[in-house]
Amino acid sequence: MTAITGGPDPMRCEPLFRPKSVAVVGVSATTALSWGRIALERLLRGGYRGEVFAVSRGPLELPGVRTVGSLAEIGYGPDLVVLVTPAETVPALVRQARELGSGAVVVFAAGFAEGGNTALEDELREAAGDLPVLGPNCLGVVSHPAGVQLSTTIFLDRERVPPGPIAIVTQSGAMGFVLADLLEQAGIGYSYYASVGNEACLSSNEIGRYLLDQPDVEVLVLYLEGVRDADGLRALGRQAREAGKTVVALAVGSSAAGRQAALSHTAAVAGDHFLLATLCRQEGIHLVTDDDQLVDAVLCARKGTTLPPAPRLAVLTMSGGAGGILADNLTALGVRIPPLSDATRAKLAEVGGVEAADENPVDLGGNIDRWMGRVGDLLGALDEDPELDGVVLYLTFGDRFPEAYHRLAAAAAEMRTPTWFVWACAPPGELAKVGRPDTVLPSIGALVRRLRVLVPDRVPEAVQRLGADNRPVWTELRAIPLLESAGIRHVDTVAGIDLAEAARGWPEPYVVKGDAADVPHRARAGLVRVGVNSAELPAVLDTLRARLDEVSTDPDRTLVVQPLLPHTEELALGATRDPLYGTAIVLGAGGDRAEDPTAPRRALLLPATPAQRAELAAWAGDVLAAPVPAVAAAIDGLIQILGDHPEFAEADLNPLCVTGDDLVAVDALFTAQEASRD
Repeated sequence: MTAITGGPDPMRCEPLFRPKSVAVVGVSATTALSWGRIALERLLRGGYRGEVFAVSRGPLELPGVRTVGSLAEIGYGPDLVVLVTPAETVPALVRQARELGSGAVVVFAAGFAEGGNTALEDELREAAGDLPVLGPNCLGVVSHPAGVQLSTTIFLDRERVPPGPIAIVTQSGAMGFVLADLLEQAGIGYSYYASVGNEACLSSNEIGRYLLDQPDVEVLVLYLEGVRDADGLRALGRQAREAGKTVVALAVGSSAAGRQAALSHTAAVAGDHFLLATLCRQEGIHLVTDDDQLVDAVLCARKGTTLPPAPRLAVLTMSGGAGGILADNLTALGVRIPPLSDATRAKLAEVGGVEAADENPVDLGGNIDRWMGRVGDLLGALDEDPELDGVVLYLTFGDRFPEAYHRLAAAAAEMRTPTWFVWACAPPGELAKVGRPDTVLPSIGALVRRLRVLVPDRVPEAVQRLGADNRPVWTELRAIPLLESAGIRHVDTVAGIDLAEAARGWPEPYVVKGDAADVPHRARAGLVRVGVNSAELPAVLDTLRARLDEVSTDPDRTLVVQPLLPHTEELALGATRDPLYGTAIVLGAGGDRAEDPTAPRRALLLPATPAQRAELAAWAGDVLAAPVPAVAAAIDGLIQILGDHPEFAEADLNPLCVTGDDLVAVDALFTAQEASRD
């Protein structure tokens, strides 16, 4: 794989996950339920084979453990030092571990930046130097291949499934073990776990880089309460993609309440969730919204299941009612349920067994008992249809022929086209016997949740628009030459005194607008009239001119007139500069829908590859019914403008009207960086 350059060497995490010696500092000789004692005993029960030291004030009688009064008494620096001591003692102990030559330190104690004590955390960081420290305010580390389990959680005392190809890095210790439990319930074991806490020294990204390099890791699971290093997260996604691996992230912070909880928990600062979603999609990271969905994403990742935007699915069912419910729910996700081609319907008819409907959903009717042996061949006919992106099979009960249902589950799992088998009301224990949670699901709700991972275009939060206060504005009239020089066509526009005369050569009706740098949102100020005919035009011009004089002091304020452009769709294309994520191109539904947080929209973080630009344009074709080449040209044009004008903080082209194979801007606004207050 291609090495990811920049930042600390991730191999410095090796002593954290494969230590040859471990010292636990703060082990009580009298209190069996103290955190130090619990952590030490869990390490011993986990099968660790290296040297173990207990730093304690009193004698301990634990087989295989050497008890000492201080780290210095060991005589050398253990590979891994685990501090289970009060917060105020931590900096000095970290410094001592570094001076002794230890390889890494774990700090359980809270009471640092998450509680407002940033000075103590700064002191810890200074004491650590280049020594990798996990925490503070963390719940430890687990490395099953090395027999390491250093945590106080009761979860580690449970019986578990064998270690599997999952690594978990979490900014919330407890939440990380919840995810481990849910994955194990789905039959997927984990091999590595790290709770990073406040990330004073070791970040999620650095630990993730190390774990992705491990040959026994296929999927890296992240729980994020904030993103401090967007470039590092992008690099993590690229590293995974180049290695043929997957990153799945569950992130808090899409709501104000969620951001506040994260801040008080680990002192993390959450960035704009829409831009986080953009980064993840662009770099191949699967971003999910809850713990169950994370399990779905891991199952999809391990199987390699993907779907394009607005995918086309076929539904094969024994119940017309279920077919309708499936169609409604899948359509609401942005999935298409298209009529089947004549060729596919002919293949279904040749197989036989379709008694009720053969379009889509395909309804087998109530006599499926007679045709059970043909269902596999019907699936095969759908699998051969190149116009389908996925197939859903819905069957109920199966008490009389569970073996046939098991065969169908195996057939569905082996299909070329991604296929899901919803076995509703299965006999008790049958789904567990099938053992295919990536393919076989118990309900329509479970299927919808699974597909939401694969069709994630409905983003929970839109980019917040920047305010115009203290920001120089390039109005539409000033922006037109910029657009045209970048190859973005703008509707014909006239400005000046005798606008009624200038507009006479256009077909009616007209659009009349005020154009002023200090009124960027002119529709809200009553400075836009649409559908004005030639007879009305003089009076409308007088009215808007008076209104413009009321609300604007811009000496260059003026009125503009444009023809009302016939079009089929409206898009919004814009850009914003974010201090964490960088420059983002934002594309979505335009006109009034641009203000609707549920309307489809996507973003592209710069720099972006030609393939990533093309992917955004293709998405607009699938989801927004836009001409793909024209969208691609508009994206490239806006990127050119932003490159030529680094002073621009925000761009807003809304709407871009679809006229045949072209896009035409009928409004535009560029906002520069905040003006200096000097």
